[in-house]
Amino acid sequence: MAIPEDFLHYLWKFRLFSQQGLKTASGESIEIISVGFHNKHAGPDFESAKIRIGNTLWIGNVEIHLRSSDWERHHHQIDKTYDNVILHVVSQHDQEIFRTDGTMIPVIALEALIPDKITDNYLSLLECMDWIPCGKQISKVDSFHIKSWLYRVEIERLEEKADLIDEILTEFKGSWDDAFYIFLARNFGFKTNAMPFEMLARSLPQQLLGRYKNKPLQVESLIFGQAGFSRHKYKDEYPELLRKEYLFLQKKHSLKPMDNYLWKYMRMRPVNFPTLRLAQFAALINISNHLFSRILAEEDIGKIISMFDNLPVKKYWYTHYRFDAETPHFSPMLGMQSINNILINTVVAFIMAYGKMTGSSYHINRSLDLLEKVPSETNSITRCFKELGVVSENAFFSQSLIQLKKAYCDRKKCLSCGIGIKLLKE
Repeated sequence: MAIPEDFLHYLWKFRLFSQQGLKTASGESIEIISVGFHNKHAGPDFESAKIRIGNTLWIGNVEIHLRSSDWERHHHQIDKTYDNVILHVVSQHDQEIFRTDGTMIPVIALEALIPDKITDNYLSLLECMDWIPCGKQISKVDSFHIKSWLYRVEIERLEEKADLIDEILTEFKGSWDDAFYIFLARNFGFKTNAMPFEMLARSLPQQLLGRYKNKPLQVESLIFGQAGFSRHKYKDEYPELLRKEYLFLQKKHSLKPMDNYLWKYMRMRPVNFPTLRLAQFAALINISNHLFSRILAEEDIGKIISMFDNLPVKKYWYTHYRFDAETPHFSPMLGMQSINNILINTVVAFIMAYGKMTGSSYHINRSLDLLEKVPSETNSITRCFKELGVVSENAFFSQSLIQLKKAYCDRKKCLSCGIGIKLLKE
């Protein structure tokens, strides 16, 4: 199996090849003083490298390809961006290459310089069909190294979420409350109904809901009506009252409701039915006033949890999961697992984003501290890692394991993973 180019990047970055008597393809001696800084954007692969070729010390960039002929295939010979390349690192040298001014660039071929063990280790990871590529080897890596890498992975995950929040902030002209409202609504739908919940929030601005503060019936009718649940009459008094109220408010505010079929119920426990989630969301809206500002100002995690706990859900929902379908009495409140989900995916993400965008290290650290105080999630990913000996202590680590699995393991990006690199080096 041919090795990919990123494997050469890895070998160069960590100098995992024989450097004794190193020479260019033309026979000049080479001393690598510094491999440079890995550039993951456009342009040469490594910048500001320091290399002595013959008797001359060069400072410049390094480009890496599988074959030296790839230089022309990528049209670098006519791109002045690559004129500062001082060395071309390849697996196989099959032709001389030149800058735009016609000067030849030194080339070194690594194919014969790579230890067989490193190549074999890498190919074994790449070809592995287990749950994760290093499943049979991860136990060899000490827990301190794994935790250090997971810390970096979780910061990466939070920064990705911050970038998504920044996009919503731009859309809503910098309004943190509006952006938080959209994300919170999406979170109430969890995975299955996240999209229809977001559509609902976008069709029902919180400024409109704010006009009906202290009027629970109007808020509930707007939410259920816009969600598409007021298209036909009901037998029960409460949903019929909501329907009639919505029809009045619909005309008053020129509202266009969603299609009811967008909400999904299949393979879902009744406590997660969208109708019950909508009732909980309406209850939260009824008692929320500048919710994100309150969360930013509150340091006690218990008090933040209380903002989502014991919501004033209408008594109707103590005996109904859906309209016109009575059930035995149950608690319609958000469970602790659901509250933790909201804390992890909305509250923590927004505090981190706020800290990042305002340059507040206090809020960045506070988001991390909050995540460490939330219990670990229990799902297929955390369970499988536990079987491999990697135990999640809290939500910080369960989130990082999810990121590790999806962003690295599933894509077999072992050369970008601290755990994979550790195994390959050994």
